[in-house]
Amino acid sequence: MSGWADFLSITKELDELVHRPIHEKNRASIVEQVEGLLDQRETMLRDLTQPVDEEKVMVQEVLQRDLRINQKLEFLFSGLKRDMRNMKKQKSSKQRYINPYQSVSGYDGTYVDHKK
Repeated sequence: MSGWADFLSITKELDELVHRPIHEKNRASIVEQVEGLLDQRETMLRDLTQPVDEEKVMVQEVLQRDLRINQKLEFLFSGLKRDMRNMKKQKSSKQRYINPYQSVSGYDGTYVDHKK
């Protein structure tokens, strides 16, 4: 296989991976697999040569799939950020429920005389 054909096969695999249904249970494993495939693509991209006429069709398919992959990854990334924000809110609201007077100042309602 040529370099562009290998690059196309990894791109296809990445495209199929990001378009699988993602649940909270399998999200971590899918993110690890995506990172691995992106690392492979990065190393292959350095070694690729200019495409010849037969490979230009493969390059066009890679570009089309790359757009779809980027859109899906942005969507997944925004979902992950939203989940992280929700977890942070839940943590702070749980803390406020456990200790509701944490934010109240210690000097509230007391008189401090500054005279000597």
